Amino acid sequence: MRRFAAFILAMAMLFVFFPFAETAAETGETAGQDTVPELIIKSDTWGYVPANRVMVMFADKVSRDVAAYLISTTGAVIVDEFAFINLYQVETGGQTDAELIASLRMFSRLKGVEAAFPNAATFLSDQAGTPCSPLGDAVYADPANDHYNLIGMENAWKVIKGSGVNLNNVKVGALDHPVYTGSDEFGGKVKLSGDTTDVPVTENDKVVNGGFTHGTNVAHVIAADPENGGMVGVASVLGENLEIEVKNNFDSAPYLSAATADEDDLTQISYGNGVAYTDKTLVNLKEMVDGGATVINCSFNFKPPSDIYAPIARAYRKFFAKMQEEKPHVIFVASAGNAGNADKTTGALNGINDCPAGIAMPNVITVASINNDGSRAEFSGFATGDGEVTLAAPGVQMVVGVDENGQPVKKNGTSYSAPQVSAAIALIQSINPELNAGQIKELLVATAAPGVTTGNQSIPIPEGLGAGVLRVDEAVLKTINDMRVNEGQPAFTMQQLLDVSTVTLTAAWSGADYVLTANIPASLTKTATVKIEINGQHVLTGDTNQTVAAGDSAVWTLTPDGGEVFVRVTRLDSSACAYMTLAPDTGVAGTYQGAGYLSWHGDNDPIEDFQAVVSQNGNQMTISLANGMSTILTGTYDEASTTFVGRDVSVSDDVWASTWWEWGDTTIVFDTAANPPAGGGVLTVLGTDTLSGFTVEFSLTKVSD
Repeated sequence: MRRFAAFILAMAMLFVFFPFAETAAETGETAGQDTVPELIIKSDTWGYVPANRVMVMFADKVSRDVAAYLISTTGAVIVDEFAFINLYQVETGGQTDAELIASLRMFSRLKGVEAAFPNAATFLSDQAGTPCSPLGDAVYADPANDHYNLIGMENAWKVIKGSGVNLNNVKVGALDHPVYTGSDEFGGKVKLSGDTTDVPVTENDKVVNGGFTHGTNVAHVIAADPENGGMVGVASVLGENLEIEVKNNFDSAPYLSAATADEDDLTQISYGNGVAYTDKTLVNLKEMVDGGATVINCSFNFKPPSDIYAPIARAYRKFFAKMQEEKPHVIFVASAGNAGNADKTTGALNGINDCPAGIAMPNVITVASINNDGSRAEFSGFATGDGEVTLAAPGVQMVVGVDENGQPVKKNGTSYSAPQVSAAIALIQSINPELNAGQIKELLVATAAPGVTTGNQSIPIPEGLGAGVLRVDEAVLKTINDMRVNEGQPAFTMQQLLDVSTVTLTAAWSGADYVLTANIPASLTKTATVKIEINGQHVLTGDTNQTVAAGDSAVWTLTPDGGEVFVRVTRLDSSACAYMTLAPDTGVAGTYQGAGYLSWHGDNDPIEDFQAVVSQNGNQMTISLANGMSTILTGTYDEASTTFVGRDVSVSDDVWASTWWEWGDTTIVFDTAANPPAGGGVLTVLGTDTLSGFTVEFSLTKVSD
């Protein structure tokens, strides 16, 4: 009698807490039917859906026979059904969006139909790709290294690529120290010429700052390779159209400053541990111009500025005036010097106390330094009286290279503000080589930003630092638009070209597949071709190259075949790209759909499908079952074997309120390599004198994180 009572109790609990599932024959339910990829279209209303499948939901009072009859009158065929809500998936002959819409209207008019809709795909949250960026290296991830964004460098590159403008060869000169051959920033498309040295910069017999000389750092700012990671040059987007010549202007003579220089010999210009004399400097400048350089960076100054240099300033003025006459397209960029201080009692440039800095001439630009917030760098020179500072650019803790350990090399100084302007001029000259020095200077002044806004703070350009902050993007855009207007073509907007240089990549996971979408927001030719490249074992559905209309998307279905898969999409018109890595989900936590059966006396009876929410904290794990009883399995998780063992510890004193999850340990082995992740569980309850033993086996499939 006790054994019989226990049997009745167990069976009652089975029906109450996990009702036996009805079979497909009894309910009309069938396994979900997969769609045919070739028949998936992009509907204007529903997005990507199968054109030949419609979901039709009848009112509960409509029997299956009646529903089947009504559907048959349309010529469609039932391929799947879910009796729980009287829902049927039907197959039509539709192949287009218009035919799909017509089918939806037809089914929605059938008697007893509550809703008709496409078989829309459900996905986990989309994974967004990372846009390709010249500043994508980790060295620029630190907000403190945000210098190039202040001058609009990346947008300038997008404007150039998006516009499709033809680029011409341009040569930049830098009168400085020789380039250290230990730098790996000139092995790409940009051509480096001039003087080099195999001797690194050292301190106490140890190589410091990557061994880079001052001239190396300046060259890096202008033209460092954007494709080898690390440092990026402002003008290196020009690639093989750019050449930079670095000429050594400093010998190894002892350090001389203006304070110790012989006042009878006013020709001395000093920097670092070497000096250059006026005759040598002017000769080198002339040689670089004769060699084809059209913009020359001059990151050197007298120390400190003094009116005693007025005769030398006259010599430089004569040199620049003659250059303006004979070489009107050549422009010289000078650093404003680092003799300033916080209260501006030093560092003033009056047009005669330093050179070439501070000289106000059409073919000379002097560049000051600002902090990232737009305030004047305390060391920066500034204009006063008849002196000129033309523009300002970042110059505090500038990234000027990456050392042998991958760490950024940072420097302060107007020496590194000036080459940003020199690089901007190189871009302008490559776009329109017909512009003369005066026109370029006017263009840079006209497009300079009036200050810097960061967060809720806006700082106008400090007094004495010129017309504003260099904006390479605005200068490049104006150069292109001026040419277009002269040719009778409409001007571009900034946003238009930024959109043309953009492609967005998303991956949506459904089952074992990812649906990859590459969207094209705009195109100058109404369409754009997108190319997909994938590294890693996979199966791809869809053409590698797809041409789509502006505002539309290229679509692929990707099935990973174990391991990580790297995906990159590239626009062939503007070279804009985006990328992502799709990695197998090795995490266990998340929401799972469960299904299984009960083994009792040799019979296997299905149990009703359920959901399980898995939470993990180290090796402690809880699994909450959505079974109407608030069952929470509590136990431990072994990472090595991906195995959970636990039970519902909330044992009730009322035997009628207890569940089988309380009667023994449940073991679940997770398959983290599966896509999506899955698991298999078993609960075995041993028989006793009063209760027959039974086993519950079930499977879990992850449906969301």
